[in-house]
Amino acid sequence: MSAFSLDGIMPRGRRTSIQKRRSGAHNAPEGLPMPGTDPPDNELHKLADYAEALSAGRADPQIPPPLSKDAARVAAALEELCERLADFKREVAEYQEALDRAHTRFGDALRSTHNLDRMLEIALETGMETIGARRGMLMLRKGQGTLISGVSRNLDGRFTLDPGQGIAGHVAATGSPVVVPSASAPERDPLEPEFPTQLSVPLFTKHRTFGVLNFYDKSQGNFTEADLRTILSLTDRVGVAIENVLLHEDAQRMAIMDGLTGVWNHRWFQIQMAQELDRAERFGRPFCLLVIDIDDFKLFNDTYGHQLGDFVLVELARRVKSSVRDVDIFARYGGEEFALLLSETDSSGGASAAEKLRLAVCSTPFESSMATTPLTVSVSIGVASYPKAGMDAAEIFRAADKAMYEAKALGKNRFVVHRPPRDSS
Repeated sequence: MSAFSLDGIMPRGRRTSIQKRRSGAHNAPEGLPMPGTDPPDNELHKLADYAEALSAGRADPQIPPPLSKDAARVAAALEELCERLADFKREVAEYQEALDRAHTRFGDALRSTHNLDRMLEIALETGMETIGARRGMLMLRKGQGTLISGVSRNLDGRFTLDPGQGIAGHVAATGSPVVVPSASAPERDPLEPEFPTQLSVPLFTKHRTFGVLNFYDKSQGNFTEADLRTILSLTDRVGVAIENVLLHEDAQRMAIMDGLTGVWNHRWFQIQMAQELDRAERFGRPFCLLVIDIDDFKLFNDTYGHQLGDFVLVELARRVKSSVRDVDIFARYGGEEFALLLSETDSSGGASAAEKLRLAVCSTPFESSMATTPLTVSVSIGVASYPKAGMDAAEIFRAADKAMYEAKALGKNRFVVHRPPRDSS
């Protein structure tokens, strides 16, 4: 291909004149040049000049004089080769144009969002538009590798496949793309969408299969090798973008989560407390704050060391998280002190939650190889509610903290509900 310039290729009409010369060559005696034609060596030189003119992209190369039969065949073949190369050049240009559009659109999306779900939607939509697929679906790997349908377009229902199951499962398990129809395509599973044309490619992040992009029902004809190359080029960029988004999310999460226990940290709790207070003021709804402190925590550190103290913190956080609602905000406030924010909960509901948490902690000893015997752990809990305990975050927290210290003074392993001074009688 590099031997020819694809600009200024000779028009198809030139072949007619060449074919006429070929037909005239049949009248010459076999083995002899036609009258008026050049000897073979001269013909070869003129064909070389003609080929050079074509290769240089000259708009109107000089046609050789009447040629012998074989020379005419060579000239016709040269012209046809150039026409085929011109067709190939147009296909390459169209492919490159589609690829450029896809990369531009996806690049614009990367600059506008760090939201993973939105990025995956854009990746699917861009791929569908670029290769002319009427339907599409991104399946994500979960747990032990099970594929679960996530983003989809023009498909009904949800789909779940095991690794190796069906076409998408095969792609996830092998990391190799599949084009349907093809002789090497695996058998479609009854649980998969059924269309005569399908293109499925793996989506990689950090050398593992993150999911599978599936395109179905091409608008014209079958999916081609050019379509496959386009999507593979796009998925390379998508994979890098996903890694960057995950790193961004990890950084954000680390900024608002406690690194030891995996619960929210003090900073994030303060933000949520302010938002909860704003909602309560606007809609007149109560909420409750629990301040939770581990009893005699210093003894665990002094007796067994800080490693065991860390174990106690982690295990306590696990037990509390498993005992509260998903909407509740549970955070490590500092040291051995935790805080729990209960939305739309009054002081009575807060008292019930406090007792539930107290039992979750003390009813079963904490067992660790770092301690010779199971550890008995308990907590003291202070409960304060909005608006009874105060009208701002600092006032409510002081009330809950004071109630927690009252619980410790009364013997620990208990909770105390804050009561305003006017209710103390």
